[in-house]
Amino acid sequence: MKVEELFYLHRNKTKTMKKILLAAMILLGTVASTNAQVDGGTIITGGSLYFNRFADNEFDIKSTTFNVSPQFGLAFADNFVGGAWFSFSAFSDVSSWSVAPFVRYYMKNFFLQAQYGYSRTSTNSQTIGSSVFGTDLGYAMFLSDNVALEPAFYYNQYFNDGLSGHDLGFKIGFQIYFNR
Repeated sequence: MKVEELFYLHRNKTKTMKKILLAAMILLGTVASTNAQVDGGTIITGGSLYFNRFADNEFDIKSTTFNVSPQFGLAFADNFVGGAWFSFSAFSDVSSWSVAPFVRYYMKNFFLQAQYGYSRTSTNSQTIGSSVFGTDLGYAMFLSDNVALEPAFYYNQYFNDGLSGHDLGFKIGFQIYFNR
């Protein structure tokens, strides 16, 4: 390859990298400048959905999980939202549903959500009802003025008559903000 060809390729690569860097900076600037201020009277609706297929051949364990969790809320004051969520999960021969009111507080683009409600889990042989307390720490990544992706870490604690359990994880939700 001649020196002129290398110079031409390098110049075009540099132009392409500059375009990519400029686009990334514009996208980052747009996301960073978006303020997640949630005014009183704003209505939020959305939730999360996931599907998981797990297999472990060594122990002959196979599991398929499906979960849908819609939620609805109303900002009763600036940056404070109250509402309710419902969750339904099904895996292998177990199904579970939960319902809980929640309170959410926004700090810029971050939010903290707490909920307390009821959960019911059924298998082929028994049904167990329990209380559930949960918290979410998430980030509202606004794609537009009214639509956000919301990645969040969550922790749920289940308890019933001395029995207890918990789960900890990561989820990505989708919300639509009306009257924002």
